[in-house]
Amino acid sequence: MRKNTMVIIGSLIVFFIVAFAIWRGFPPFQLHTDKFPGLLHEAAVQSQDIAVKIYKSERKLFLYANGEVIGIFKIALGFAPVNDKESEGDGKTPEGKFVICYINKQTPYVYFYGLNYPNAEDAERGLKQELISQEEYKQIAMAAKSGNIPLWKTPLGGEVGIHGGGTWWDWTQGCIAVSDADILTLKEYLKIGTPVEIFP
Repeated sequence: MRKNTMVIIGSLIVFFIVAFAIWRGFPPFQLHTDKFPGLLHEAAVQSQDIAVKIYKSERKLFLYANGEVIGIFKIALGFAPVNDKESEGDGKTPEGKFVICYINKQTPYVYFYGLNYPNAEDAERGLKQELISQEEYKQIAMAAKSGNIPLWKTPLGGEVGIHGGGTWWDWTQGCIAVSDADILTLKEYLKIGTPVEIFP
């Protein structure tokens, strides 16, 4: 009886460890750079032309150096992943062209790379829909032109970025999540001004 109890307890412990690992996106449940073995670190930080392309429907982030793909990473999206982001709290991940405008190294999700959402196009839509004022539109448009942090506290939403935390399901408020291990890889490449294009 005691032996059976120990087996059950042991099985439960293993189950919860595996479930937690899956949820956090730890190996072997993350997609690394199998198509480009060794190239990621050979390209290194010295590359002059780093860019990111994200394909929401594929749940993949492509890392480019000098126009060539050097890494592919599995991602999770906002809890309502279909279609473009429209407003604060809608759970959608925005689509369009952005740049990294903010880096937070003190976050529960290891690193946070903030995007300049809303951009000029989002601001124009927000103005037409009367979600933002003319002054807010001007401030967002100016920030988009300079690559600075836009107004994040408007009905359009904000504080969207790339961070760790795991990829098992679409769980964020609109951000792009990768595994904790992958955000540590990406931090060697991502910087202020890195272009990020997000496709449906």
